[in-house]
Amino acid sequence: MITSDDRLGYTVTAALQNGLAAAIAGKVPLISLRTVAGSSLLHDLRSGFLIPRSVTLDYTPLFDILQLPSYGLADLNPDAVVNAIIEPLDTLKNIFRSDGDGASLHAMLGRLLGFFSTKDYFAPLLDTFGSYLEGQFGIALSLVTTLKNLADPAFPRAIADAGLAYFFNADGFVTVDDIHLMPPMNFSGTAKTSADLQRAMVPKTAERYVRDLITITVEAAGDVQYGLRDRYHQMLAKLSSPQQEVAKRWCKGFAAMAESGVMAAVEETLLGIGQFSTNPMIAAIAGTYAGVVARKATQHVFLSELGV
Repeated sequence: MITSDDRLGYTVTAALQNGLAAAIAGKVPLISLRTVAGSSLLHDLRSGFLIPRSVTLDYTPLFDILQLPSYGLADLNPDAVVNAIIEPLDTLKNIFRSDGDGASLHAMLGRLLGFFSTKDYFAPLLDTFGSYLEGQFGIALSLVTTLKNLADPAFPRAIADAGLAYFFNADGFVTVDDIHLMPPMNFSGTAKTSADLQRAMVPKTAERYVRDLITITVEAAGDVQYGLRDRYHQMLAKLSSPQQEVAKRWCKGFAAMAESGVMAAVEETLLGIGQFSTNPMIAAIAGTYAGVVARKATQHVFLSELGV
């Protein structure tokens, strides 16, 4: 059951996700890669450098969108957050409205699920995530905030396919930079490969599944919005084989730096607020979403700096 504290947490999560998704939709610069005078990212790659010593990652513009300090105010309440959520009125504000019994879990979940009946092209999501939508408010909310801002019919299919890949592909869902996301598994007997061993050691927890499903949602949406998969291959085509390996590591490294920094900032801020510490899953939902947005924005900027 969603308590009054949970309602505040989910409204804050909705506000954070809505601002981030809107920024992606508008392709607002969220990340910058700065190099020392007289150099460039492409120059450093082609010069044979193995570590990007002259390149600086800056993800502070993301914090301007997140506005984390505002959520630590003593008089913060759900209605104040709802009133600050970006338009249109008929989506997020409608889901979280508090008139009558409108603040109850049943009422909010019903209005949230109603969103997925508004477009025929949401059908793949209902087929793939239907039970999740009814059983995990955070996953459903993350899909709503994403699809509300990224309204192209291609997004639901891409997200549904990512979910199917996560659960059924032998290699799971494979990100642009070749990170494999798949469910934690138990193995009987001896693991055949080091990858199998790593999977077997990952505990099965609700938080792990929720983080993974939100991650693939934002990964798939970011790939489509920024055209990352085609651009990534275009980048590799411009480089020699040794340069390609360095570029892959740098792209993955910068993305991980941004993701870890933003995720940690969001979760640390929310868990430090009394209302959120009662349900750490909400902070995990907000932090994961923000972190992966930072990751996708960094990949976009990295490729842009290389001219693709």
